[in-house]
Amino acid sequence: MMRDKESGMDQERQVDEAVLGEKGGRLESFDAGEVEGEAYQEGAEWYIIQCFSGQEYKVLAHIQRLIEDNGYQDRIHRLLVPEEETVEIKNNKRIEKLTKLYPGYVFIHMKYDIHIHQGIRDILGVSGFIGTKGVPSPVTQDDMLKILRKAGEKSKKIDVDFEEGEMVKVVSGPFRGYSGAISEINAEKGMLKAMISVFGRETPVQLDFDQVEKAVG
Repeated sequence: MMRDKESGMDQERQVDEAVLGEKGGRLESFDAGEVEGEAYQEGAEWYIIQCFSGQEYKVLAHIQRLIEDNGYQDRIHRLLVPEEETVEIKNNKRIEKLTKLYPGYVFIHMKYDIHIHQGIRDILGVSGFIGTKGVPSPVTQDDMLKILRKAGEKSKKIDVDFEEGEMVKVVSGPFRGYSGAISEINAEKGMLKAMISVFGRETPVQLDFDQVEKAVG
């Protein structure tokens, strides 16, 4: 099975130099798993900014510029675009990539300030904050910790286009060359069971996704 790995710096995550400018520099990486215990600074809350899908990192870069230009470092503490690693197996190809958990949203940990609120709303690509009557609503601590934990998980989510009952061919391992129908799929473990004919008897055989491919014909 072919393995294709997308670069971690995919097009969506690249930020134009024109957006960052000389002051922008590199945005600091945010490891949710490491900072869960320090998720809240005193007097600050997490808020959610709604933006156009695909513009999350450009909006994040504009906010970084806003922080530096206005000296908001003591009011805005963290910016986050939650992501998870996914593995997609489609047409016998394995593709690893980063997938946004909440497309169209940027999370910000800050001490609320009307001037910051307005400055962020004026950023190109921003629709507004999640809230009521124009006032941003903070995310509850329980909900935010769940988001941080999910973003900090190291396991990979696997999406696959195999279906139960579908015929597959084994391409590696002791059963290489055999074919059989899928009887069970475990996407979380990246494994399936196929009914392989061994000595004239159908036997359930457990196989990794990368050990099989769709049978042709």
